[in-house]
Amino acid sequence: LAIKLTAKLQEQKAWKSFAFAIVIPAFWYLFSQVILPLWKPISYKYRHHVMMIFVIIGTLIFLFFLIRGIYIIASKKSGTWKKYELAWKIPITIVFPLLGLALNNGLLFNTFSISETGVFGNFTSIWYYLLAIINGVLLCLPNYKNKTYRIILFLGRVITFTYTFYFFMVFIPFLPLSIVAIIVFGAGFLMLSPLLLFIIHINELSKDFSYLKTQFTKPFMWIISFIGIAIIPLFILLSYQNDKKVLNKTLDYVYTPDYSKNYNIDTKSLQKTLNVIKLNKDKRRNNGGIFGTQTPYLSTFFKWIVLDNLTLSDKKINTIEKIFFNEKPIRIRKENIVNKTTKITNITTKSTYDNTQKAWRSWINLEITNSSDLNRFAEYATTINLPIGSFISNYYLYVGDRKEMGILAEKKSAMWVFNQIRNTNRDPGILYYLTGNKVAFRVFPFAKNEVRKTGIEILHKEPIELFLDDNLVKLGDNSKIIEDKIIETDNVIYVTATQKEDLKTVERKPYFHFLVDVSNNKKELIKDYKNSIQKVLKEYKSENSKISFVSSYTKTIDFNNWKTEIEKQPFKGSFFLDRAIKKTLINSHNDKTYPILIVVTDSIDKAILKNDFADFKNNFPENDKFYNLHKTGIINAHSLINNSKKVITKNTKINLENTVLEYNYKDKTYYLPNDNKPNILLKKDNYLVSKYEIKKNNWKSALAMQGMWKTQILHPETSHKGWLQLVKYSFMSKVMSPVTSFIVVENEAQKAMLKKKQEQVLNANKSLDVGEDRQRMSEPSTIILILIFILILFYRERRKRKLKTIN
Repeated sequence: LAIKLTAKLQEQKAWKSFAFAIVIPAFWYLFSQVILPLWKPISYKYRHHVMMIFVIIGTLIFLFFLIRGIYIIASKKSGTWKKYELAWKIPITIVFPLLGLALNNGLLFNTFSISETGVFGNFTSIWYYLLAIINGVLLCLPNYKNKTYRIILFLGRVITFTYTFYFFMVFIPFLPLSIVAIIVFGAGFLMLSPLLLFIIHINELSKDFSYLKTQFTKPFMWIISFIGIAIIPLFILLSYQNDKKVLNKTLDYVYTPDYSKNYNIDTKSLQKTLNVIKLNKDKRRNNGGIFGTQTPYLSTFFKWIVLDNLTLSDKKINTIEKIFFNEKPIRIRKENIVNKTTKITNITTKSTYDNTQKAWRSWINLEITNSSDLNRFAEYATTINLPIGSFISNYYLYVGDRKEMGILAEKKSAMWVFNQIRNTNRDPGILYYLTGNKVAFRVFPFAKNEVRKTGIEILHKEPIELFLDDNLVKLGDNSKIIEDKIIETDNVIYVTATQKEDLKTVERKPYFHFLVDVSNNKKELIKDYKNSIQKVLKEYKSENSKISFVSSYTKTIDFNNWKTEIEKQPFKGSFFLDRAIKKTLINSHNDKTYPILIVVTDSIDKAILKNDFADFKNNFPENDKFYNLHKTGIINAHSLINNSKKVITKNTKINLENTVLEYNYKDKTYYLPNDNKPNILLKKDNYLVSKYEIKKNNWKSALAMQGMWKTQILHPETSHKGWLQLVKYSFMSKVMSPVTSFIVVENEAQKAMLKKKQEQVLNANKSLDVGEDRQRMSEPSTIILILIFILILFYRERRKRKLKTIN
């Protein structure tokens, strides 16, 4: 509009436009200081309504004359403005952008920047300053009529135009505030520099193009233009693609490794990638800036390219940093579950035998009561230890007087939706697997003295017993005898407790597998390690021992050379014990010998270790313990199936005499725990299940899916594809699996939210996490702009009145 209304360009006077532009903030200042304090007879609502109209009209007039003035002087071909163009070009194209970056990042006035990464976004990278200088220099260079010089200059200006256009787009929403910022802060004119720079940059490109199209063909000029504009975006894209590659490789190593491979993570690239991820996570609430620690537009692009529009949880970032950089983890606030006053007050069961599939379908109906007169938002939360071969096939929760059936959903999506609803005190209920056969069960909220009804359906082959809190629940009976000699699917065998009574008891030969801590600062313990290991070997006389050196990676060597090899270890990184134990258990699966795990360290509490290894229960049938050999020679026992860091027996002896049950199927031998519990065995360690094997609410289908989950435990590298298939089959069978969850939500909007989040998760990397809904990064909301403006005016008026009172 300003350009169209500027006729006879060479005859126009730029100073007139600037004068009109200056009048607007000057008038506002006088208005706020003189007229506003006297404007009391007018009603409050009418006064502010009129003020908003003045703000809008004044801003438009101000910007019109400002743009018009810059356009006039930028287009002058002669005269004073042209003669001394560097006097105004250098401030607008170089000085103002640098000052704006410095002011935003708190380098000029630390009190101005209310966020550690800037009010208007995270522009702390050195690249923003370098591009500001390069861009300004290119725009200030003279336009000589030499086609080689000019095409190079044009290409440079086209390349950096992306930078100019980016900041122009970032600051468009703030233009209405610029005039207020000029009045209040004085330095608010810097908010206008992207607009002024954009006008100058467009004008210079237009001049270049007009000259060069007489020297080159138009198609050539357009090709050069498109190539130049694409260079910076392409560089950003390639950088983000590399970040994604590094991140995915790291996530594979930590969460879905191929235990037969040796990994070498580029830690420099990983550190850079993690820093970028942390900056691009929305920390708005903690840091105070309009965009938090994010960068407008680019953070959204980064999240899309690198994180598939999901996120990496603080917990996983902490774990990765601990593994590769031995950094102290940041404390993450635990979820507050108010569960003290909620108890199960009534249980009824109904078991029905399904003759078609020869399995039981049992309902457990519960009444849960909040006994508190005070607690209005209590929650019921417990852990159910499902018997082996039992599967959850349905769930319901009463929401008010309405019986709402559970929705089977992908686990991460369901947990995210549950937490979102719980935070708004609505009515969710959820069931999901933890590790092994442990299932979390939660219902929220409970009003004071409220009784809520809920129920779970369990699909099982044999009669079972399980505990709900302190209540023993028995499902099924012995009236139905299992006649099948072998209960199997195409890939899985189910061995009943009765069948195990006839199996042969054997004793596999044990061997010691030492897992030695060679992490950072452990080199001084080499002598103690040697003495402790030799003491154990002398006392127990174990043959065929193995040894692995454990830091960020696990390195297993020939035991005969261990005394020499330990001296050669770099003693860097962290003690990633979780990885070492899993790798050892998987590599010894179904051997005729079995490992006794001895962890050699004086600080097992600092080891990176998950809560338990219950998912690997089939891999240690003899003994569910591992041992910690201290530098003093003391041996403590730890559990593999529950709270693995906790010592269960101090100063103990190592038990070498353990029996198992031998089960033979065709040409394969399995070793089962010597107990009265059923077991699930895999015919092959790695396989795919046909969709025709999956039927609705069918026990054998649930057994096949459990086998699929066990293959992913043994071969995590296949879990990206296997996880999706397992989710799909869980939906088809209507049976909950370790990757799905039953959830009850209150209304259709919550169901839609669950569906949307689930689609997002299923199209992304399995190891990524579900974060908050994406925030709008293109602009701050209108409400924010209005609030900022009103707060500024309120502060000015209040300050003025206080000064009058003092005087």
